[in-house]
Amino acid sequence: MNVRRADARLALLGAVVAVLIATAWRSTPGAVARALLDDGTPVAEPTDRIVRVTVPNGANAGQIVEALDAAGAIADAGALRVLLRLTGAGSDLQAGRYAFREGSSPADALRVLRGGPNGYQRLTIREGLRVEEVGALVVRAGLATPQEWQAAMRKPRPEPFLAQRPAGADLTGYLFPASYDIDGSTTAESLVQAMLNAFGERVAPLDIDARQAGGSLHEALTLASIVERETVREDERWTVAAVFKNRLKTGIGLQADPTVQFALTRGERGAALAAVSGYWKEHLTPDDLQVDSPYNTYRVTGLPPGPIANPGMGAIEAALRPAPVDYLYFVVAPSCDGHHLFATTLDQHNANVAAFLASKCGR
Repeated sequence: MNVRRADARLALLGAVVAVLIATAWRSTPGAVARALLDDGTPVAEPTDRIVRVTVPNGANAGQIVEALDAAGAIADAGALRVLLRLTGAGSDLQAGRYAFREGSSPADALRVLRGGPNGYQRLTIREGLRVEEVGALVVRAGLATPQEWQAAMRKPRPEPFLAQRPAGADLTGYLFPASYDIDGSTTAESLVQAMLNAFGERVAPLDIDARQAGGSLHEALTLASIVERETVREDERWTVAAVFKNRLKTGIGLQADPTVQFALTRGERGAALAAVSGYWKEHLTPDDLQVDSPYNTYRVTGLPPGPIANPGMGAIEAALRPAPVDYLYFVVAPSCDGHHLFATTLDQHNANVAAFLASKCGR
């Protein structure tokens, strides 16, 4: 047995006896526990290393202490058992992931346990979100305030792949969608950095593929973001990407509704609209299609200046390697199940549009 730990345990046991005698007149477990928590018994200093322990569903106090002891999370398992018994907290502990400083004192360990799970949890950033939507998720998760998220967005970034963005562009398109581990130490800045690191590992190496295809990675991301917002079914991404590629080659405007939705909700005026209709307005009007913006692909030919959302790997790969088809048009299928009808000629497309308008989802 570690001599220092044994000495601390003896001292603690002696303190417990003293406390029990001194507090006999107020002999409630809570009172004894409070005295014990503050008795000043020397224990080993905790380290700065973080130890993470998962408390499974149904675990009792003894099993929880054993798990913490085995992980090195606590300095004295026996003392923690005493505290749990005296406070009656053992039956109220929640299952979940906890983070402790290695060698925590029994009192500190109990405070962590009483506070509920604070260890790694999973925050999922799904494909197709704007930076504002990602920020809202981060704020709702309690990781940052809106001001802290904005500060993370404005911070200059040294990553080479960000140099392709136009001056003044934000991080839209570069916050890689995935599930991230978060804990009590996670901040807006650390999460943004994790997303950029994931982008650097997964997407940045595709820069060579984009150049071989005659463009840049930024352009591929821009197209991928439109594909992401236009498609529901994964198996159609490559075909939708081909339609847009073919339209770019022939000089036909992309006429993609998601670019209008994005254009409508930019700037202060756009923020007011987003508060009413959300960031992706469901029903666009003829007036909406005339919004004056470089992102409005009904008025501007070619790609918009940058991504309108953060695309996932599937959409990025589709943008880099579209299907070998000659389609120029697509519209939602009358089956209303997320499929699209594709066409090469305008006459074919008009027939498909008529079929959609006659369906239950087109009325």
